[in-house]
Amino acid sequence: MDTSNSEYNNRYVATLHDPDTIHREMRARCPVQHSETHGGFWALTRYQEVDAATRDTERFSSLPTITLPSVGAPRPFIPMESDPPQHSKYRSLLNVVFNARRFAELEGEIRKHAVELIERFTAADEADLARDLAFPLTTRVITWLLGIPDEDVSRFSDWSLGLVSVASPEEGLALQMEIRDYYVRHIAARRENPTTDLASHLLSSTIDDRAVTEEEVLDIYLSLTGAGGETTAAAANHIFTLIDRHPELRSQLQAHPEMLTSAVEEFLRYISPVPGFARTTTCPVEVAGTVIPEGERVWLSWLSANHDEAAFDEPAQILLDRRPNRHLAFGAGVHRCPGAPLARIELRIMVEEILARIPDYRLADPSAVQISEGQTRIIRSLPIVFTPQR
Repeated sequence: MDTSNSEYNNRYVATLHDPDTIHREMRARCPVQHSETHGGFWALTRYQEVDAATRDTERFSSLPTITLPSVGAPRPFIPMESDPPQHSKYRSLLNVVFNARRFAELEGEIRKHAVELIERFTAADEADLARDLAFPLTTRVITWLLGIPDEDVSRFSDWSLGLVSVASPEEGLALQMEIRDYYVRHIAARRENPTTDLASHLLSSTIDDRAVTEEEVLDIYLSLTGAGGETTAAAANHIFTLIDRHPELRSQLQAHPEMLTSAVEEFLRYISPVPGFARTTTCPVEVAGTVIPEGERVWLSWLSANHDEAAFDEPAQILLDRRPNRHLAFGAGVHRCPGAPLARIELRIMVEEILARIPDYRLADPSAVQISEGQTRIIRSLPIVFTPQR
């Protein structure tokens, strides 16, 4: 198998509207490929190997970082950048707010806020679905869980978008220090006056028979700032774009709204808003006939795996009723995204309400839609035209 060095750049490829042109060739010719970019790493592109490595926490460690390239974090993002058994201990701390029951309780508030946002911009007769709906809604939801006050939500949104878009470790470190300063004050306030938010819960919790430290609370909050809302907003903006570009999808969803649950899963597979994460080998590992040495960085391309012909029939097609649909958009195994049920609720509500209230929306300039380079496939702006509802 050809594993010759390449210039494959995972971040650049994720900005393409058709990344599978590159990934299809890699899966066929060189599913385990070494790249010289970002200091050197190995890329896995087939579903079988990506899924297996994502679940194999013994040989593929989430330490020191899962970002490729590094975003310059001074400490690991927990629980994402931790391995079992420590990972499960950190993950259990989130269960009080990151659970299906809590998310279901929020559904009414999420829909109410979505409707308010939509009615605000439809009254103005112009809109940008990214600016006016996806980002503010998903930011507001995660800040409810984190206990961020209303007056700081806009600042939180800027931080969240910044974390998934940093261009260098130096830029990332500076941004994280700014965010940490804010959270130091937030956590101190919760220690003095506990509420029902996550910080208050964490400060009253224990791990390994000791109190959770303020530094650990900081690490968790910083992790959720970068992974709590922008990934869902990214998915929503891609979905709105696909509905515009494929009129048959709009027609199907309008005629069969009951398909929306499976449609969200299919959109997530097709989009892969988080294109993948990195791991570090803890020993020499043979993958598809190639031995990856110990201590090597390995990129697990969920974006490629979710389009693997060996795992999905007609992967280039968006089949809204696709079943089964074992996509990796939320990862797999113990590191599977804890916010996945919440993201599904938010996406379903946004699509339902947009199609109900401005069913004829169109992208103002489809050729201008761009995917930003970063840890997430962000579409920052999505201006639309539509018939005002009177």
